Amino acid sequence: MTNLLFPLLLGHFLGDFVLQTDKMANVKKEAFSSRKLRILGLHVFIHFCLYFLAVLGYWFVGGNTDIWLLMGMIVGISLLHLVIDLAKAPVERVLGNSSLVRLCTYVGDQLLHVLIIFLAVRALAPISLDGLSLYAKLCALGCLLIVIVYFVGYLIPYILEVLMPGFNNEKRIVSITKVDGKILLTKNQEVAAVTNKELKAGRYIGGLERLLLLIFMALQIYSAIPIIVALKTLARFKDLENNRAFAEYYLIGNFLSMIFGVLIGIVFNYVLLL
Repeated sequence: MTNLLFPLLLGHFLGDFVLQTDKMANVKKEAFSSRKLRILGLHVFIHFCLYFLAVLGYWFVGGNTDIWLLMGMIVGISLLHLVIDLAKAPVERVLGNSSLVRLCTYVGDQLLHVLIIFLAVRALAPISLDGLSLYAKLCALGCLLIVIVYFVGYLIPYILEVLMPGFNNEKRIVSITKVDGKILLTKNQEVAAVTNKELKAGRYIGGLERLLLLIFMALQIYSAIPIIVALKTLARFKDLENNRAFAEYYLIGNFLSMIFGVLIGIVFNYVLLL
């Protein structure tokens, strides 16, 4: 059954990160409604389809477990996924919806999903990494790629909220001028220290950075790793020089990104050797 564990995990990570839209992610924070149930129902259906493809792949490479037993298992996993997603917002409200609570629920949510898949597979047969098939190995590597690019990319801002509380609530004053042949309006407006657009761009850049780090570690080109840090620092040099608070925020985020990248890179190389 080892051949089915990693394909199911890959299906979960694809459904929760790669194929999950912003609409699906944001609706989890809302109060219960028919709209929320409908959107999350679509999200869970996508998961079920991915689990079904994982089962088909398992059968294609020689799986011998009863197909109806497997179908019942993935239906159960999908339904539990829906229950967890529906419970996330009420749990956060009960616990206070602080930065630490949001960090814990983000990590706990993923750990709970992974644990359910592990226990479901373990209930059918023992799990061992010995003699891992090519199919299972490729799925395990795919899981690590999604974790290093997507999961860590969303995790770091949650950690930064805990380590630097209130940083992004600090305001800077900008001047906005509307021009249509002549000056119509000039006013001052407060904007967040780091906008959502900048956070999204930073997530993309960080994901590519960790992906490059993973490639360099897999190819054992360790001398190229400092180039990644140098390029990011050069691109942000003026911001780092003129804004001490932002410099601290940037450096902590960059160090966290590198730490997670190295740790997952070590696991990636270990899986390659299995």
